Amino acid sequence: MFFKHALLKENKIEYREYQDIIAQRILENGNTLVVLPTGLGKTIIEVLIAIAVLEDNEKCKAMILAPTKPLVNQHHDVFKSLTRIEELGVLTGEVRNRREIVETSKVLFATPQTIESMLFKGEIDLKKFCLIVFDEAHRAVGDYAYVFIAERFTRVRPDGLIVGLTASPGGTREKIQEIMQNLYIKNVEVKTEKDEDVKRYIPGKEEEWVYVEFPEDLKELLRITKDIESDLMSKLREAGIRARTKAELLETQRKLIKKAEKNPSFYRLIPIVSALIKWNHAIELLETQGVRQFRDYLEKIRRDKSRGAKLLLSNQSFFKAEILAEKNIGKEHPKLKKLVEILKKEKKKAIVFTHYRTTASLIEEKLNSEGIKAVRFVGQASREGDKGLKQSEQKDLIERFKLGEFEVFVATSVGEEGIDLPSVDLVVFYEPIPSEVRKIQRAGRTGRKNFGKVVYLITKGTRDEAFFWVSKHKEKMMKNTLRELSGVDARIQKTLGEFVVAGKPEKPVVFADYREEKSGVVEKLKELGMTVKVIQLPVGDYLVSDRIAIERKSDSDFVNSIIDGRLFQQAGELIKNFSRPVVIVEGNDFSSRKVHPNAIRGALISLATDYGIPILFTKDYVETAELITAIAKREAKSGKLARLRGEKKPTTDKEYQQYIVESLPGVGPELARKLLSRFRTVENVFTAGEKELKLVENLGGKKAKEIKRILTKEWEDE
Repeated sequence: MFFKHALLKENKIEYREYQDIIAQRILENGNTLVVLPTGLGKTIIEVLIAIAVLEDNEKCKAMILAPTKPLVNQHHDVFKSLTRIEELGVLTGEVRNRREIVETSKVLFATPQTIESMLFKGEIDLKKFCLIVFDEAHRAVGDYAYVFIAERFTRVRPDGLIVGLTASPGGTREKIQEIMQNLYIKNVEVKTEKDEDVKRYIPGKEEEWVYVEFPEDLKELLRITKDIESDLMSKLREAGIRARTKAELLETQRKLIKKAEKNPSFYRLIPIVSALIKWNHAIELLETQGVRQFRDYLEKIRRDKSRGAKLLLSNQSFFKAEILAEKNIGKEHPKLKKLVEILKKEKKKAIVFTHYRTTASLIEEKLNSEGIKAVRFVGQASREGDKGLKQSEQKDLIERFKLGEFEVFVATSVGEEGIDLPSVDLVVFYEPIPSEVRKIQRAGRTGRKNFGKVVYLITKGTRDEAFFWVSKHKEKMMKNTLRELSGVDARIQKTLGEFVVAGKPEKPVVFADYREEKSGVVEKLKELGMTVKVIQLPVGDYLVSDRIAIERKSDSDFVNSIIDGRLFQQAGELIKNFSRPVVIVEGNDFSSRKVHPNAIRGALISLATDYGIPILFTKDYVETAELITAIAKREAKSGKLARLRGEKKPTTDKEYQQYIVESLPGVGPELARKLLSRFRTVENVFTAGEKELKLVENLGGKKAKEIKRILTKEWEDE
């Protein structure tokens, strides 16, 4: 069955009910944001809307906007192959006869920058258009050209129709509402992979989280970098500033520059923040990329003439870090070896995404040396001796990839959107990224036509873990918010294994921000029997469950955060990201900065009433740890555990069997399949003797002994 219309070529578009329904709702309800997973045919909905609007308004034109020239051409080619409309015009920055193309086109395909430029020059009249489609609508923020075009179009053509298309508008209600406001959108149409009417059109994908240990012989180098960071942080804390993440540091820098305009004494703090931003990046490179990238960045700091760089160079430990980095320059990050193992095992056409060009080069070199045909795919811009790829070169590489000349594309962010890359069977995240939008775009490169797989490489106890959790949490929030805005029930079931198997309380895990290590609380939590994982948390100081994050403040820091406004900024982040945040105030001496008691009372009242955040008071770090322990245990009893990981929800008997066997110590997906293949049932696996288990490939005596110990150990009631 196919869509039929006078402006459609026959038997070209297979009929899908959800596309038809969404198109009809747009025509009935007006300006709409359409959010669909990659591969569900957003462009088809665009075609259906355009032909309906043009049929009803013969004198009108339609405009399709996309961020890049390749995407613009892609939209044009779809219309050319599916519709009977002959007057199709393409406008990009390279086109000269713009006015002529506008006048002769029924459907105009363009980049927003081109249209914005033409509007400034008076070369185009938006009154002649009755429909504008904004592809990759999540870009409609700040001063991006989409915002200006939508405002001008709405003003001159109030009866016109605006349609925004995206797979990922953003993780927060504020971001989504900003897009809707900028595009004058009132309605949202959302479909997810879980919706019954779209399931059969999605081949689907599985996700796997592969952890590697940070190299033992590099931990001394990491310790030195953390000491440098602590020194800089202590200087900020003395000034009452407690910024931790890169985003907080950038915001602090902006505020300090503004304050310094009125009070020059703030200028002394700006280089400290600048140094911290640079060093935050250095640590990220060491933890998630490798020694070579870290060393190269230190050399860049050496050449930097800024006050922030000079402050870093004045630290004696910086020189120690340089020496150690140079000494270990030949050591590869364990991710490289693991990546080779994965690609050789999977034997699939793959895209490996990495954030940094230098890492992309190292990966390309490593894979080719291992007999895996790989090529680096980067953007057009050249950076510090690293020459970019011209658009013609990008196109050539893509064609060669399609023809099978390469097995693996090693891509930076240029491969996320705006490039017509082919669908692949495997996507590897060399490092997790904190952006839910980019995560969705990268993962969307697989599972379009065939069942796909996404693998995340994560270095334990580093920013990798934090970034992975951030993007996953934001993606979940995005789906909830979109369903609320579209009027769909936002209650989404937790996937089995994402937190805990129902009815089986597990030992609680507390995630602590690494800057809390010296507070005394972390050590006390361990003494109290808690499993504590110290990483960099983007929000809060302690994470005890999916819904509860705790911000701990000493009495003096609480007062300082009122003075500099940090308290309410942090409160905003807490309620934005967690449904039940908590603030713990440790100590009761609020006289350190001579702040009036009414100001303190006002802040406490505001937290409780304006933000809905409960404030709990403790006398010292011991009581704080005891309180956190009590909260974590209470959450665990109700099945709410904090875990910085996720798993694919088992839906078939086979998947449930594998899921259960994977719960055994030291057993991953591959070993679970081998156990089930040999013993045939879960029951047989669990009742097998130690000698029988040792016969399974890759299952040694130590692992077999541990499995039997756990299976036969008697349960101890608390």
